[in-house]
Amino acid sequence: MPVFGRLETEAAAKAPAHKFHEVNSKRIHETAKICPKYFQKIDLKEGEWGGEGSVTCWYFVIDGKAVMSREILEKVDNENQSVTYNVIGGVLKEIYQSFKFIVQAIPKDKGTLIYEKLNVDVPDPNAMLQFGIDVTAEIDAFLI
Repeated sequence: MPVFGRLETEAAAKAPAHKFHEVNSKRIHETAKICPKYFQKIDLKEGEWGGEGSVTCWYFVIDGKAVMSREILEKVDNENQSVTYNVIGGVLKEIYQSFKFIVQAIPKDKGTLIYEKLNVDVPDPNAMLQFGIDVTAEIDAFLI
């Protein structure tokens, strides 16, 4: 039986929301340079940087472990300053049937994780949520 979950957070940011949205949508390729502590590299596999339907591989460190996540940029909503990434491969697909990141740049950066566990023993992705908060702080420091 599928076990669905949703985690949300807000992270305070000093930089303008439109700058955050720009990094999350159009300047994705710069994320590894902005946050070298968290990201080793981001490779474009299909499409164009920031284009809906583009596929990227994100190489990052979480809980001290180097991992990869293959994601499709599912939706860019410039009006609401949000992006939706759907995980299609890598470490998260090993334990979650489905996994999405939704990042909305509002006066606070809002992050939502929507996921379906493979089974009831799989933990909630609290480490990924904290990772998002930490990356937001790093991007904010860069932008200001």
